[in-house]
Amino acid sequence: MNKKIFFAFIILILLPIESFAQLEFSIGGYAGGGSIKGNSPSEGSFGTSVFIETNIPLFEEVFPRLSFIYARDFSALLPDSRQTYLPYVQGFSFKGVTSQYFDSKIFLEEAVGALILNDRTFSDTDSWEYGVVLSFAGGFDLRNYNLKGFKIGAGVEYGLTFTGTLPQYFNLHLQFQYTL
Repeated sequence: MNKKIFFAFIILILLPIESFAQLEFSIGGYAGGGSIKGNSPSEGSFGTSVFIETNIPLFEEVFPRLSFIYARDFSALLPDSRQTYLPYVQGFSFKGVTSQYFDSKIFLEEAVGALILNDRTFSDTDSWEYGVVLSFAGGFDLRNYNLKGFKIGAGVEYGLTFTGTLPQYFNLHLQFQYTL
């Protein structure tokens, strides 16, 4: 019985590979500044993210992107900071991403998705909360004719949760993406 379930699982995993024979992956990230907030006033922060994206469409022209997000108080970058605890948030998002091209190289990218965010704005706070993430980016597509290469740009991302301590973040950032 267990072997049948195992083989059925393997077949279900491998079927999309056959259906999407020209599967492509992109990896990327961003870095920038913004703000973080939990059960506290907003604090200036730097934010980073790394993500992986594939060309399997969720819906027509909407592609999945899985991201890790980290945003921390700007004081963490300053030498000789006397603060004993520096607030931060970290989390994961799963977004649907779509792009519009104004010509062959200039693009606008929009994304919306689900967010799970770990609130660490106080030393005694460690809670995972759920919400949504919205992002926009514009930039230059430097990929060649077979869509391999870099995309670079600038963007904005806002993550908002609806439960518990209501952590949220906002980032203005420079973004890069490399298609394998």
